[in-house]
Amino acid sequence: LIQAAAVVGHQGWLAGYQTAFDTQKSKLTKNNFALGFSTGDFILHTNVDDGQEFGGSIYQKLSPKLETGIQLAWSAGSNNTKFGIGAKYDLDQDAAIRAKVNNSSQIGLGYQQRLREGVTLTLSALIDGKNFNNGGHKIGLAVELEA
Repeated sequence: LIQAAAVVGHQGWLAGYQTAFDTQKSKLTKNNFALGFSTGDFILHTNVDDGQEFGGSIYQKLSPKLETGIQLAWSAGSNNTKFGIGAKYDLDQDAAIRAKVNNSSQIGLGYQQRLREGVTLTLSALIDGKNFNNGGHKIGLAVELEA
């Protein structure tokens, strides 16, 4: 298996290509292309994977405290579409809340608090909006320690 990848950039624009070639079968096994644009507070990304999976995302920092993002994907093989939108709001320099929702009616919520230098606590939840009364929701707790 031979793999290769390259990325070139110019004035905020990025283009990348990734490939893999199976020498035993004399066949390409991966053929991916991506294009993006980035500024200080805005990022646009698009990709095509193997000519079957198409995707794109946009990130924007709307203010010093508010960041938003949106993602869209489509699969040619299954004709399946995925969509998601999310946001992060900084309550202060040590605390932030996050929220996201996708087209499967999954709702993600999070709270992150820096307790002191090198110690961060995160609380999160993933709620299944389609099956709200059936349970199966997820909650999480993380403590991050930096040395």
